[in-house]
Amino acid sequence: MIIRYVEKLLGWLKREQPAAAPSSERAPAERPVAAISKVEPAASVLTWESELRAITAEASAWSIETGGDLFGRWEANPIIFLATKAGPQAQRDNAHFRLDVDYLRQLSEPLAAQWGLRYFGDWHSHHRLGLSAPSSGDQRRIRQLGNRNNFPGMAEIIVTTEGSRTEPIVRVHAWRYDLSEENGPAPLRVNVLPGCSPVRHAMIARCEFPEQSLREWENVPLNRVRIGDETVPPVLQPQADADANTRERTLAHLARALQQASGGAIEQHTTTFGHILVVPLQEPRHLAFAIEGKWPMNVLEVHRIDREAGTTEPVEFALALTAPEIEPIMTLFRRARARERS
Repeated sequence: MIIRYVEKLLGWLKREQPAAAPSSERAPAERPVAAISKVEPAASVLTWESELRAITAEASAWSIETGGDLFGRWEANPIIFLATKAGPQAQRDNAHFRLDVDYLRQLSEPLAAQWGLRYFGDWHSHHRLGLSAPSSGDQRRIRQLGNRNNFPGMAEIIVTTEGSRTEPIVRVHAWRYDLSEENGPAPLRVNVLPGCSPVRHAMIARCEFPEQSLREWENVPLNRVRIGDETVPPVLQPQADADANTRERTLAHLARALQQASGGAIEQHTTTFGHILVVPLQEPRHLAFAIEGKWPMNVLEVHRIDREAGTTEPVEFALALTAPEIEPIMTLFRRARARERS
C-alpha cells in the first residue's frame, strides 16, 4: 500500500509545485480565553499514568512539602499532559510550599508555543498532615492567578502520603475552580490513561528540560498511587490515541526540522495510513518518509525517489523511528543527502 503512494509521488505529484512549509509553526489555534464566557463544571480530569507516577516520585523524594506545575488543555473535562517538578528557587518547609514563578514562565512559553498547552494549576503535597483539600491560602492564590490571566477555570492537586517513609502510598486529591463563581473548589474524579503522556514522550525523545528527570516516573510503580479515598491503585482507561492537535503539532515539528536541514520546501500528503513527508535531497531526487497516523507515529518506510528517472528505492534503517524522535530521522536524512553528494 505504501509503495503505491510513493509511486504516485513520481507521477502526478512531480507535475505539482510543492507547497512550502510555513516559516514558523502554526498549529490549530485554541479559542481565545477572552471568548469563553463560562465553562460548565467538570466532573473529571483526564491524565496519563506517567503524570501520576511522576507526582508520586517527586512527593516521595521530600520529607517536607513540595510540588510542581500542571500543564494541559482546559476543556469540558480538563486534560493534564504534563505534571512537573518545581523550579530551583521553589520554597519548601514542613507546612508551606511556594512555586518558582520565574521557572514556571520558562516552562510555560515553549509548552504553549510547541504543544498548545497552558498552565492551569499546580500540585503540592501536604504529606502526613491529613489535609486533602486546598487551604484558604491555596484557594486565594489559585483564584488570584487565574483571574489575573483571565482563565475560565483552574485545577489543583493535593497530595498526601501514608505508610512507608521510603516508599509511601501517595494519594492524589484533585480539585477544580470555576472562576466565574465565588464557590469553593469542587472535587474532581481522576480518569487515568495507560502509559506515558504524548508530550512527556516527545520531550524525553528530544532530551528537553533535563532538570525535570522526565523518565523518573518509570521508577515508581502504579501500585503506590491512590485516587482520593480509593483503597486500590487506579483502574486504567482503555488505551487511547493521542489527540489530533498533538499529532498535528508533532508532524509540524518534524517538517520544520527537515525544512531547516534541507533548505527546501517539504511536501506533506495525507494517506489512509497516515502521512508522507517528501524532503528534497538533490533535484530530481527526494526522500519520502511514510509516517503512521496513530501515536506514536512510527516511521513505516523510507524511500529515495527519482522523479526524472521514475524510480523508487527503499532506504533501510535499523532503529525504530517515530515522529517525536526528530534527531534519528535527521541523522538518516543527512546520510542520504551525503550519499547524493558523494
